[in-house]
Formats: sequence, structure tokens, C-alpha cells
Amino acid sequence: MADGYEYPLIDGLNVDEIIDVVNFFQTVEQAYEQSNGVKRADFIDAYRKFQQIVPSKMEQKQLEKEFEQRSGYSAYQVVKISKDAQSINLKIHEA
Repeated sequence: MADGYEYPLIDGLNVDEIIDVVNFFQTVEQAYEQSNGVKRADFIDAYRKFQQIVPSKMEQKQLEKEFEQRSGYSAYQVVKISKDAQSINLKIHEA
């Protein structure tokens, strides 16, 4: 993980939308950093809000890529296991 990075955002978001986008990225971080990961339901809720705020798939991918470059954490991997796994918690085990 990179220390001191900023969350990627797009222009034109209001305060509530910024909070929801940042919350999505924080749930991705939790999947990597927390010993128990992140609750699957919490992640899915945050991801759905992120999708509503950033409806363009291209912009979503752009923000996720920028976040991964800054943090080293892949939102794609967490989304993938949220769809594949039916467990209560999502945890990314880094190699």
C-alpha cells in the first residue's frame, strides 16, 4: 500500500456523492487491510452507490484504475470476489 495517497474523484460531485465514492474506496481498502476483510453486504452497498454516482462504466474503470495506481489495491478484485463468493466477509489475500 502506498502511504498518503488521495482518492480519485471526478468533477461535479456534491459533498454526499464525494463521501459515497470515498466510502467505496475505503471498503476496497478494508478488504485488503482488515484481518476479517469487509462485510460483503457493506461492500455491495458501497459499490452500488458508486455505480449510481458514476453511471459511466468508462469513468468507473478510470477511477478504479487511478485508485489502484495510487494505493496498490484493486477494486476489480474485490468486485470479482463479491460476485463469486457467498461468504459474509470479503478478504483479499495478497501473495
